[in-house]
Amino acid sequence: MRVVVFRLAPAEHVLVLTLHHAVSDAWSARVLAREVAALTAAFGGGLPAGLPEPVIQYADFAHWQRRSLTAEALAGQLGYWRRQLAALAPFELPADRPRREVQSLRGESVAVVLPEPLAEALRELGRRQGGTLFMTLLAAFKLLLHQRARALPRARRDDVVVGTDVANRNRLETEGLIGFFVNQLTLRTSLAGDPTFGELLARVREVALGAYAHQDLPFDHLVDELSPTRNLRRSPLFQIKFFLTHGGPATAELDGVRLRPFEIELGAAQLDLTVAFQEERGGPLLGWANYNIDLFDRSTILRLMAAFQALLQQVVAQPDARSSELEAFLTEQERELRTMEKIDLTRHGLNRLKPVSPKQAAAPAAALVKLGELHPGEPLPLVVEPALPDVDLAAWAAAHRAAIEQWLGVHGAILFRGFKIDSAPRFETFAAGVCSELFAENGEHPREAVSGHVYSPVFYPKDQKLLMHNENSFNDSWPMKILFCCVQPAEQGGETPLADSRKVYAGLSPDIVRRFEEKGVMYVRNFGQSGLGLSWETVFQTTDRSAVEEACRRSGMGFEWKGDGGLRTRVVRPAVVRHPETHEKVWFNQAQHWHSGCLNPETRASMRSIFAEGDLPRHCYFGDGSSIPDAMMEEILAVYERLEVSFAWRRGDVVLLDNVLTAHARNPFLGERKILVALGEMKSFDQVAASLEEAPAR
Repeated sequence: MRVVVFRLAPAEHVLVLTLHHAVSDAWSARVLAREVAALTAAFGGGLPAGLPEPVIQYADFAHWQRRSLTAEALAGQLGYWRRQLAALAPFELPADRPRREVQSLRGESVAVVLPEPLAEALRELGRRQGGTLFMTLLAAFKLLLHQRARALPRARRDDVVVGTDVANRNRLETEGLIGFFVNQLTLRTSLAGDPTFGELLARVREVALGAYAHQDLPFDHLVDELSPTRNLRRSPLFQIKFFLTHGGPATAELDGVRLRPFEIELGAAQLDLTVAFQEERGGPLLGWANYNIDLFDRSTILRLMAAFQALLQQVVAQPDARSSELEAFLTEQERELRTMEKIDLTRHGLNRLKPVSPKQAAAPAAALVKLGELHPGEPLPLVVEPALPDVDLAAWAAAHRAAIEQWLGVHGAILFRGFKIDSAPRFETFAAGVCSELFAENGEHPREAVSGHVYSPVFYPKDQKLLMHNENSFNDSWPMKILFCCVQPAEQGGETPLADSRKVYAGLSPDIVRRFEEKGVMYVRNFGQSGLGLSWETVFQTTDRSAVEEACRRSGMGFEWKGDGGLRTRVVRPAVVRHPETHEKVWFNQAQHWHSGCLNPETRASMRSIFAEGDLPRHCYFGDGSSIPDAMMEEILAVYERLEVSFAWRRGDVVLLDNVLTAHARNPFLGERKILVALGEMKSFDQVAASLEEAPAR
């Protein structure tokens, strides 16, 4: 374990405990969090630590484990596993691409959420059938895998083989130890004979209980003894894993101190597919699916997880349905989803302006939402609401992404209202379904702690308005899509006004448009010791000046190191671009966000009294370095104000923006306000220019 303390301010510190991965499983992390909390509280109060003396040390367990594997015990354990895994053949899912001879092990993850009503119904179903929640989930998951595997060009197999993790702390003495106890089990279940779901659950229960009774044999030892063909880059017994953890993340609360895990996106996949859920005192089940991107597309995994949730709802409603009936349900659902995707792609494709055949495909999902407007006659934003109770927005969106793209191109923004997307995991699941990729962290956006690709908005004083802007349009690359999720609306104010960038371009005087279009915008930024804005170390995420200089060169940015240790950068970017899909001209810049003439009068006077113009934390000019008159900026602000569309946030609202077509702002507010942000599908000015060369402007 490594311990580091970061001093952020005289009264603000962060203590980071870094553990070796072998002792950083969820159970060990919770033990560590409890003990650190107890020690901290005792130290602060001048009291003894009060931690109980461990009955054994981890070394005692390791010694016992080695000694317990006697020839007799080993024979008994191996006898069970040999019988259970006799003539085992690899179980695989149909993939989007052939398996490479040498895999890269590159992976990605998508978030999965099972709503609380469904989770509780599954718990009750398990209790009635004599199984646990894990067994119930696993039975449904194996049924889904069985149905999907039928698409493979080979004889149908009735055996489904899935791996799982087991805490392996089945002795009281080990519960309070930090150490490596986790083992892997291979669970093989037959679906022969067309069992009902209840009968399948009984088979899964029997297999799981047998495996638990023989969990002491280390997985590597089992692999060596069974001697299948070893491949160090591929598990020889299973390529799909499913597990459920209990107890929630390793958090603890103290007076003025919070302990929490720091989540890291590893970008790797040791197996083809791993699906995991976490159960904490009832409530929804939060999970994730990690997959090998050499084999699978993100859309495939999203469809698989949507089918899993639909199957779970079906088995709750019909626990006596036979496997063949449930698999037929899955096949029909998959067919309908693919039909809708083809219809949406046709409407959104190159021939979308041609007449569409009036023949209508059966598609129940299309009736799950209703479209509307917030203000009569105002197309910004399009409002999408559930037409039925408990619509799963993430699953619906994943199946209708092409339609969402089409609506976004017309309206510029979509407000999803009434779907109860009020947490970071649910928000990220939805965001992953409507974006081909989500943006990783950069220095401009401090990471929201609760999720891997979800951010908190850039800090700005709550009593001031954050002016209209297109996100990151001063950078060489920027997100095509932005998503906002309202977890906590402000007591008063705090709206996120929107403006159509196409209408802004059309509403400005021809002289302003011509000068900006010809010259572009030069953004000048001073990172220094003023305490205003972010430091260059934060934005560039390094303390190495040579790395900063290289990053500036890559993005076409000029730089100058100042005598006070600060940094001045300047770069010229376009003020007007054509949208890469619709090819419409739009006003796309942050001049009003940077120009000191757009500050409120008191702030402007204060800033100009402190700084020379060239030393302002932020300022902008025409691309040739000439000044942009204040009067010109006032006209731009007036056009934005005239076109501004605003609405009060409601808890659970999600807004999806096309960042090129729509600018956004933030109104002042009172009270607490929590908005989550996700950024997707990064583009650069060069990529947009290249895409426009392939098609004429319209």
